[in-house]
Amino acid sequence: MDIPIEKIVTQDNVRQGFNKEAIRGLAQSISNVGLLQPVIVKENSDETFTLLVGHRRFEAARLAEVKAIRAIIFDDSESKLMLQLIENLQRENLNPIEEALAYKKILEEEGLTQEELAAKLGKPQPNIANTLRLLKLPPDVQKMLMCGDIKQGHGKVLLQIKDPDKQQMWAERTFQGRLSVSALREAVLQEIRTDSEAKQKEYNQLINGIREFRKNTESSFLLKYISPEEKLNIRNEIAELIKLLD
Repeated sequence: MDIPIEKIVTQDNVRQGFNKEAIRGLAQSISNVGLLQPVIVKENSDETFTLLVGHRRFEAARLAEVKAIRAIIFDDSESKLMLQLIENLQRENLNPIEEALAYKKILEEEGLTQEELAAKLGKPQPNIANTLRLLKLPPDVQKMLMCGDIKQGHGKVLLQIKDPDKQQMWAERTFQGRLSVSALREAVLQEIRTDSEAKQKEYNQLINGIREFRKNTESSFLLKYISPEEKLNIRNEIAELIKLLD
């Protein structure tokens, strides 16, 4: 049915922002040929309607100054949030962080498992999991994903790095150097290999130092001549070392 546009109210949408140029283009299209695809609303008790699906079309219709908008009145058990997410994913892709936040909100509010959400969206469960993992990146890196400075593939590569400061550093290098996902992956893997080799060398030096100290102490019979207090100190130091190993 056609509903007066002032009777439609909006609530929080999963999309954090709209492309203003795209909205203006859609408004011009609505002015020329009308709204071809209706929005979906839910009827309220005060004779108003809550917009469930079609926020872009609704904003464009308001911009086009239309008096009424064609709408489908929806009454079902499916949640408003789920409808918004499905509509946005099918029509104009959310940026990776918006998508991850939407998944997180649905999982928490609807009590779904990742498998159940994947089935509703028609997506593989690993895709849902990988997108959610992007929320573990530092806030500044998430902003770069939202703005399109780096791509979702870059974000997945950055998750291989454990240090948040290095994640930020590589995100900035990626943006400044216009690195492809494959180029970033190779650079990160090389750094991980280098760090691993450095840690292995440091470990070898540590274990060799401990082994050498034990051999020297054993051969010199030093422990036979030190006081009980000094032996206690050695035991305490060894105990602290064991705690570090645990």
